[in-house]
Amino acid sequence: MAAAAAASGFTVLGFSSHAPLPFPTGWTMEQDRLHAYLEEIRRLAAFWAAAERPLEILAGLEIDWLEGIRSPRDSLFVEAGLDYCIGSVHFVRVPGADLFTVDCPAPDFAAGVSRAEGGAEAVWKAYFLNLSGMIEDGGFDILGHFDLVRKNNAGGRYFDESSRPYRSAALDAAALLRGKDPVIEINVGAMTRGAQTSPYPSLELLKDMRRMGLRVTITADAHAPDHLLANRPAAVELARAAGYRSVAVLSRGQAGGRDGVTVGPRSGAPLWSEIGIEEA
Repeated sequence: MAAAAAASGFTVLGFSSHAPLPFPTGWTMEQDRLHAYLEEIRRLAAFWAAAERPLEILAGLEIDWLEGIRSPRDSLFVEAGLDYCIGSVHFVRVPGADLFTVDCPAPDFAAGVSRAEGGAEAVWKAYFLNLSGMIEDGGFDILGHFDLVRKNNAGGRYFDESSRPYRSAALDAAALLRGKDPVIEINVGAMTRGAQTSPYPSLELLKDMRRMGLRVTITADAHAPDHLLANRPAAVELARAAGYRSVAVLSRGQAGGRDGVTVGPRSGAPLWSEIGIEEA
């Protein structure tokens, strides 16, 4: 990943693997590997900082929020000395259905909706309620894939994303970010992996976020080296269509960082700067 980023002209690269959860999954890091993960990133950071064309490397995690179970504020992560973290919601628990992820494979999502009392409406309501809880809890720098709950909703199969109740639930969560430091990511990962035809969040939600004065950043959500720049033009175009003229970027300034930076929300957090949309 680092070599591919350097070859593509990156000046900053952040790693943010899925953080450990207190129960087994097929997609999160095991807790006993966290130390090795961070040590490897710091080794890479030292190596690439000394390269002929320096690449700044930041150590991060994507941390799930589950009420009473996991939070970006957990001491495990606070004490890890992260450069930054992404706060995300993947799981919902609704009456009638076991805990499941909203971005699970389509058959699993269909099964979860069929078991849920209240059907798909109960699922998206639970998702945005969890998102609101995470925002109020805080402790993260970037809010991950804001409307991930729509991943399996192509063509409005399960719910109407333009409906007043859905939009109200989403925007009530977004409004909680007013006056707070975290930025919202424009995430193209699902496009790159063929699960979506547009980035998260949707254009209509992003327009409202701009009107609220919320900041955005562009992320690849890269699972492979060739994902690093995939679909980036789509993210830039989405930001432009929503009315944004700049996006936020992270850097400690160790490899040609920019002027005009502001400190992030956590002690020792990396620095944010704004760059014009054409530079993004």
